[in-house]
Amino acid sequence: MKTKRNESALQVKVRASLTYRIAMYFAILFLVTGLFLLCIFLSIRLKSTSAVQKETMKTLLRELGSETMEEGVLEERCTSFQVTAKENGEVVYQVGKEPGRFHIGKWYWMKSGSKGQLYVKVKEPVVLYGTACVAEAVFDCTEEGRQIGSELLHFSLWYVGILLVAIFVCYVMVKAVLRPIAEMSVQVSRLNLKNIHKERLNVEGSKDELRTLAVVINEMLDRMEQAYEAQKQFVSEASHELRTPITVLQGYSSMLRRWGAEDKEVLSESIEAIESEAKSMQELVEKLLFLSRHERRKLPFAKEWFDMAELVRELEKEMVYLSETRDMQCTVCESVRVYGDKQALKQAIRVFLDNAVKYTKEGDRIALSCKNRNGACELSIEDTGLGMKREDVEGIFGRFFRADTVRGKNIEGHGLGLSIARLIIDGHAGKILVRTQYTKGSCFVITIPRQRGI
Repeated sequence: MKTKRNESALQVKVRASLTYRIAMYFAILFLVTGLFLLCIFLSIRLKSTSAVQKETMKTLLRELGSETMEEGVLEERCTSFQVTAKENGEVVYQVGKEPGRFHIGKWYWMKSGSKGQLYVKVKEPVVLYGTACVAEAVFDCTEEGRQIGSELLHFSLWYVGILLVAIFVCYVMVKAVLRPIAEMSVQVSRLNLKNIHKERLNVEGSKDELRTLAVVINEMLDRMEQAYEAQKQFVSEASHELRTPITVLQGYSSMLRRWGAEDKEVLSESIEAIESEAKSMQELVEKLLFLSRHERRKLPFAKEWFDMAELVRELEKEMVYLSETRDMQCTVCESVRVYGDKQALKQAIRVFLDNAVKYTKEGDRIALSCKNRNGACELSIEDTGLGMKREDVEGIFGRFFRADTVRGKNIEGHGLGLSIARLIIDGHAGKILVRTQYTKGSCFVITIPRQRGI
């Protein structure tokens, strides 16, 4: 039973292989072509035999009734010979007896008993004794039939032999062509999270479509590796960001347990620190949830038409409370209708304003403007603060990004604000342009296209 099961599984595997199917399709095509050629060959041979008998019939008609025709010539040349009048079908002349007949194609064929003798009937018009008649002669073509049968047999045997050789050659060639695909399958099956960074398909030595396929798969693996590494980094950085406030909460809770009940200063300090860290953790978790919803494509935008100038005026009033030590002003506030989520866009602009406050010092200038550019909305947040180096600009929209120039400066934040702001702007088909100079300040220009997102 076990052997039969293995054989059955092997048969199923062979039949399911692409090489087997291509070879079988080729065999079917070859067989159909062979049958077609066989029919053409048979048709040509039959036409040749029929033409010979027609010439014989014409010779007999020329000799019919003449003094040159010898006695018994008709019996020697044909099985039966009959002349009938066209007008009434009356038999004028008859020699021999016509055997039974059956039809194949355009020729009349006769079969005598079980011997398999073949006959051909030929009809020709003739004028006999001044009367229009039709002459019918039946010729024994048994020998020609046997010859045709022998030729068909030889043709079939040769064709079957060629077919078997062709199937074998086709199988070997297809297997050779598909071997790189099998190797790709083996290589891909070895891929896992541990070796995805070093396992790639071999593209050396091939210049056909399979090389293109291998290159595309390698590029896909590169993207998968980047996504996996980004996920690992995101988890690591998120864990690091959460570890600090948790450590602080544990430290102050330990202080409360030891001296909080007796020392009011320790109690007050601990409560303030716990409230601050809890708020920081809440903000971080909310930002992480926002990013998670975006990755699961569940980030909804309640879009509607509104005037961006109204939103900018609201932010202008809030700018006073952001920092009293900065020179904060709204330079231009032009009316422009925007189709988008008002609260989400307000959240994104706040991120840029908060960063402007964080990376400026007392007395620095922060300017907000809103301009109408032929129906498109152009928002600008400019400051005269710390600025950025060119190499830092490319990474500022990454998660948990912190430039080396600001590390150790005790600047609050988790490095997620600009990532969220970019997602919101992208969700409104907008663009963000960054102009910055280290120690001179930065300018973020946000452009939201006209009537986009409807």
